[in-house]
This record gives sequence, structure tokens and C-alpha cells, in this order.
Amino acid sequence: LGDVYKRQNSLLVKVFSMTQPALFLSHGSPIMAIEQSATANFIASLGQSLNTPSAIVIFSAHFDQASNIKITAGAAPKTIHDFYNFPTQMYNIHYRAPGSPKLANTIANYFNSEGLNAVLDTEHGWDHGVWIPLRLMYPHANIPIVQVSINTRLGAKTMYKYGQLLAPLREQNILIIGSGGISHNLREIFKSPATPNRVQMVDEFTHWVEQKLIAQNTQALLNYLNEAPHALFNHPTQEHFLPLFAALGSSDGKAKKIHEDIEMDILALDAYKFY
Repeated sequence: LGDVYKRQNSLLVKVFSMTQPALFLSHGSPIMAIEQSATANFIASLGQSLNTPSAIVIFSAHFDQASNIKITAGAAPKTIHDFYNFPTQMYNIHYRAPGSPKLANTIANYFNSEGLNAVLDTEHGWDHGVWIPLRLMYPHANIPIVQVSINTRLGAKTMYKYGQLLAPLREQNILIIGSGGISHNLREIFKSPATPNRVQMVDEFTHWVEQKLIAQNTQALLNYLNEAPHALFNHPTQEHFLPLFAALGSSDGKAKKIHEDIEMDILALDAYKFY
């Protein structure tokens, strides 16, 4: 009986270890690709702290599609340098992680089976919301990636549903990531004169998000545009916040804040792990 128990326990541990968490990462400025910072160091260490996934599914703020759900399905997607006026060396960086056409097809089937129109895109590459954090986490570029589009026109509830549909992938050792920003008001960063209470408005918003996530108050979070303090100041457009809901939806709702940082006074770079 002892040997049977040990075998059963070993099997349970193995199954548990193959279940990945979901993550929300604030990917910050593209300059993170070449400059060290507290957040860059955190993201680099994060890859070492997780069990190595067999694949990654990522929702990026920079892949916003108005109609069909697009899923990257190329075997070797290119690196997109979707930013301007940065140092020349950044445009020479290429993150050559493979895609996974097979996984992309599986994901499309999840969506299509629910009546959601998902299409495979064999040409789209990795935008900087994908390659900048993943290059830090997995510098060897040896883990297959599939990117799924977001839709700012449909909002938080739809993104949460997308995450729910993909939740079974986590049990197959597939890491689900939402890549965006816990606050993202670029216009205010460069505004002169600055809004007098802008630091306080970011602090109140990010603390509200943290409190609701820890309390597992999903309904309040889904209604953040109406309930969160200074929601539109922190997110004048919604693309950087919505990836959080895909990660949250793919989990059981338990959240842990795993990083906190602020750059340029108001660019909050919090990160969360979901179980």
C-alpha cells in the first residue's frame, strides 16, 4: 500500500507541476529591451522562477483587432519593431522564437466552437508587447508562442471570456500571459504643465485594482470603467488594461501581486500571477 500511495502521490505532483499559472505583465517602455531597470530585472528573473512551459499564449496590447479574433499561426514569425525614435540598436534586435501552427489551430477551434469567428494569420509577427518581455524571460527563444488578438471595442467582459475559453491550456503546461500596463497615460507623461494630482490618481487606481483582484471581486473589475477611481485618466484608451482580463479569465480567480514599480512618475508597472 505504501508503494501504491507513493506512485499515486508522485503522479499527482507531476500533474500539478504541469499546470501553469497565468500572468499579467506591464511591459513598460520599449527601451527595456536595452536598458536595465527594476522591472526588466524582475521579468528576467520571472522566467527562471516558473516551470518551463511547453508553449506560451499571449495577449498583447499592440494586437488590437476590430472584427475577427486573429491568432498567429506562422511557424517562424518575424519581429515587429512597432515603435519610433528609439536607439538604432533596438531595430536590429530579433527574437526568433518559433510559432506553433498546431496550437494556433487548437485555439481557433476553442473560439469557433463557441460561435466566435477566429482566423489564423500566418504572416503576423511578434509586436513589442510580446518580444520585449519574452526576450527577457526566455532569452534562448526556444519556447513556441501563439499570439491572440484583443478587441478594445468589445471590452473587458469579452476579454475575460476569451481567457475562460483558453483556461484548459494551462493544464497542458501552456503559460498564458496578458501583456499591457496597469496604467498607461503616455500623453500625461509628456504634458507640460503636468496635472497637479496625477501621481495620486495613479496610486488610487492601482490600489483599487489590487484590492479587487486580491478580494476576487471580478464583477467590480469587469465594471472598472464605472467603478475604479480615475479609470480614464490611467487608461485614456483601453488596450493596455484589457490583457489583464484574458489572464484573469483563464484562472480560478486567485491573484498574487508579484511586482510593483513606477517609472516617469505615473507609468505603473505592476505584475500579477493568477492561479
